[in-house]
Amino acid sequence: MTRSRADNSKAPRPIPVRRYRYSKLRWRIGVRALDAVGSCLTWCWRRFRARPKVESPRRILVAQLDHLGDAVLSSPLFPKLQNAYPDATIDVLASPSNRAIFEADPRVDRVIVAERSWFERRPGRKATATAVWELGKSLRARRYDLGIDVRGDVLTVLVLALARIPRRLGWAMGGGGFLLTDVAPWVPDRHEVVARLALLEPLGIVANDTEEPPRVVVHLCDRDRARIAKLLRDAWPSAPHAGYFFNDFRSHGSSPQTQIEGRRQWKVSASRASGNASKTLAAARRLSQTDDSDSDSDDPEILHAGRFGDDAPLLAAHLGAGTPAKRWPSRHWRDLIGRFLAEGWRVAIVGGSEDLNIVEGLPPHPNLRDWTGRLAVTETAALLERADLFIGADSAPAHLAACAGTPSVVLFSGTNRVRQWRPWSRRSLVLKRRVSCSPCHRKVCPLADHPCLSGLSPDRVQRAARRLWMLSLRSEASGGPR
Repeated sequence: MTRSRADNSKAPRPIPVRRYRYSKLRWRIGVRALDAVGSCLTWCWRRFRARPKVESPRRILVAQLDHLGDAVLSSPLFPKLQNAYPDATIDVLASPSNRAIFEADPRVDRVIVAERSWFERRPGRKATATAVWELGKSLRARRYDLGIDVRGDVLTVLVLALARIPRRLGWAMGGGGFLLTDVAPWVPDRHEVVARLALLEPLGIVANDTEEPPRVVVHLCDRDRARIAKLLRDAWPSAPHAGYFFNDFRSHGSSPQTQIEGRRQWKVSASRASGNASKTLAAARRLSQTDDSDSDSDDPEILHAGRFGDDAPLLAAHLGAGTPAKRWPSRHWRDLIGRFLAEGWRVAIVGGSEDLNIVEGLPPHPNLRDWTGRLAVTETAALLERADLFIGADSAPAHLAACAGTPSVVLFSGTNRVRQWRPWSRRSLVLKRRVSCSPCHRKVCPLADHPCLSGLSPDRVQRAARRLWMLSLRSEASGGPR
């Protein structure tokens, strides 16, 4: 009992969202002091020097130096900017972590990679002040008319000011609002996709009722899809299809035979529909953003290999996360993956090189493939297009699965707010355990049992995934392929 009380006394408290979004007290105090001094100096400066006006920017810089999943959520910004300023060039200041998302986007003219930034999780970086100065100085020669800070970060705003960009747009809640010429109002708990579109409102870019809802997109080419099709074909040349069914369907009103037949019928109808789709492949290849002469990408049969066959369903799982506080326990992963393999599923483990040590300990199985660290970002997205189901933590692959429209079960810790950061997809099901310390914004949980994630049992996750997959089967059988 004494130990339990000691552990509970160390529980992190929820971080309230007030004027600034920073979770650390020293950052909030420092930014508040900087804003107070900077606002006075800026007021005096603008008394003697008028603010420059840029109504129709010709060169736009979007600054996003954070992580891969954050970059995915920013994808709806670019068609809006392109429609508003069709003659402007749009560049992105990106980090090594998220550059692949922007490099694949045909609406982005150039990606400038900041090799050193304060968002990178890798050790050995130069001092923050040096990185800010070097970034700002390197951007001056490009003479941008408009700079947009997507994140809401005082250091990024400082980079835009040092680059001498005359019109600077961003959020005041990150600090440095006195350095901005246009400030968007911050609404706490609003989803990041909605918030980032609202960021453009000071520019006069406002959504109307006739527009389609925003979509998050990762742009893929046929080369990525062909490589994944070949990888799947080589991994499972004769994948079993008779043994994948669940042991108990009574509570869901469906028998194993009904589910197998339903999936088979949907694949037959999808195969017929693909005949029309294959006629457009030549046009799609002409629009592809690659000059790779890979012969496989010119073969429609390779692109669709195994997609409409009778193979066992494919589960893509991401076992890692950006921080330890977001990672589901390894013992739970071993249990869950073992259950899916026992039911006849094919399982592919995905993730970056930073996840290599996390997936150790999985027992070998003929239907299990570990592709952690082997796939590029766009190849991972192409694999998720082919998956029947995705399960992973609150991390970048969950957002990639949302882009692909794959039914997804996302395991949320108490670190962030679900309403704000969940994947932007109706096919994403978030599982979360209520804890009193959420949201804590911690990188490492101080509690020994990590209750927000250890409390999510493999049985609960499997039941939720089973239900979501069956609902997806019924929807696809009636409406055709997604």
